[in-house]
Amino acid sequence: MKKKIIGSFLATLMLFNLTGCADSSTNSETVSDEKTNVKLVVWSSGAAENFQKGADAFNQKQDKINFEVEMQTGDYSQYLGAKVASDDLPDMFFLNPYSQVQQFAENDRILDLSDQNFNSKIYNSVKNACSYDGKTYAYPMCLEMLGVYYNQDLFEKAGITEIPKTFSQLEEACAKLQANNITPFASTYKDAWTLNHLFSCLEGNTIQNSSSWTEEMNKGDSSFKNDNSQQVFRFLDLMKNNSGTNYMDSDSTAGFNAFASGEAAMIISGEFALLNAETINPNLNVGLFGIPSTDNPEDAKLDVDVGICIAVNKNSKHLEETLEVLDYISDNNDPEGWIHYTADSMGAAPPAMEYEMKMNAQYYTDYTNYMNSNNTKPWIYLQLASGTPDIIGPAIQGYFTGSTNMEDTLKIMDEQYLSLLE
Repeated sequence: MKKKIIGSFLATLMLFNLTGCADSSTNSETVSDEKTNVKLVVWSSGAAENFQKGADAFNQKQDKINFEVEMQTGDYSQYLGAKVASDDLPDMFFLNPYSQVQQFAENDRILDLSDQNFNSKIYNSVKNACSYDGKTYAYPMCLEMLGVYYNQDLFEKAGITEIPKTFSQLEEACAKLQANNITPFASTYKDAWTLNHLFSCLEGNTIQNSSSWTEEMNKGDSSFKNDNSQQVFRFLDLMKNNSGTNYMDSDSTAGFNAFASGEAAMIISGEFALLNAETINPNLNVGLFGIPSTDNPEDAKLDVDVGICIAVNKNSKHLEETLEVLDYISDNNDPEGWIHYTADSMGAAPPAMEYEMKMNAQYYTDYTNYMNSNNTKPWIYLQLASGTPDIIGPAIQGYFTGSTNMEDTLKIMDEQYLSLLE
C-alpha cells in the first residue's frame, strides 16, 4: 500500500507543467575557479533573512564554497514535482518529515546520511521523522511547536489570571476578552494550511494512541470521525464565534500581524507566527499553552514535532562540498553559526538537539517546561499519507464558511483520504 501512495504522489508531481517551473540553472555551478556553489532550496517563510545570515556566516569562514539559500515563493510541491520530473533536484532541499522523507528515500532520490555527524547529536525522539528502512535520510533541522500563543498584557487587562487548561476555562477566557472589547483569536483561516495545523492538534486530543491510529488510517481501516469528534467541532465553533467579523478574509500574514500588533489576544499557530513580531512590536509579551479542547486538563498537551528536514540530492555534482555545508548547518557547538542565526530569535524554531539558547521569551520558557515535563504530543497529520494537508485544510474551510456540517466535513475528508491510498 505504501508503494502505491508513493508512486501516486510522484506521478502526480510529474504531471505539473514544467514550463516556467523548472530552474534553467544546474544543481550546482562553479562560481569561480576557487569557489563551488552549493544550493539549499527552502519553502517560502518569514525566516528568509535569518537563513541568509546563516549562509553569509559560512561563506565568510572559508573561501572554497559559496553556500546559497534559495527561497521558493510559489507552490513548493509543484517546485519539487518539476525538479523530480526533470531530474534536476538542488544539492539540498527542505522536505516534510515522515512520509515525504520516506517517499524520496524509497524512490532513491536522496542520500543515506546515516554516517553523518549529526546522528549522534539529535534527540532520539526525532529520529523516526527523518528515517526510512532503518537508515537516516535527512537532517531534522528544527522542532516546531503548535499551540495557543497569547498576549500576556491583554490577558491581564481582561482579568485572566490563570492559563486555560480545559475547554470550559477557555470559553470563560474568551468571554472576559470580549467583555473588554478584545478580539480573542487572530484569524488566519483564508490560508487552508493553517486549518490543517489546527485540525491536526484537535484530532490528536481525541485519539488515545496516535501511532496505532495513523497506522490504521494508512491501511484504510480507520476514520477521521471518532467518539469525540463533537469536541473537535465545538472548538472550531468557539473560534468562529471569537475571531472577529469577516474572519475568512484574513490569511496567515494578516493574522500574524494582527496578533503581533495587539489586535487579538491569541493565535493558534506555531512559533513561526512570531517571526515579524519584533519588527511590529518589540515589546510584545507572548506566552504559550497547549490547546484545551476537552474538559480534561491532561489532554491540553503542546504539539511538538520536527518541522523541517533537510535532504541531500544523491546525484549532486558536488557531494563532498554539500556534506561540508550540512555539517556546518548541524553544528551545535558554533555560537556564531547556522543555528545561532536561524534558531535563536523570536519566532525561530529551536534545533532538534541540545543548544544553549540566548533568546529570552516567555513562550520559549513555556515550551521548555512542556518538554521537560514530557507534556507534548506529535503532529499526527505528518504521519498520514502525503497529500493529507490538501484534504484537511479545505474541508475545514468549508465548515468555517458554513458550507458543510460536522458529518459532511468528516465524510468528505474520509472519502478523499481513501483516494490517496489507491
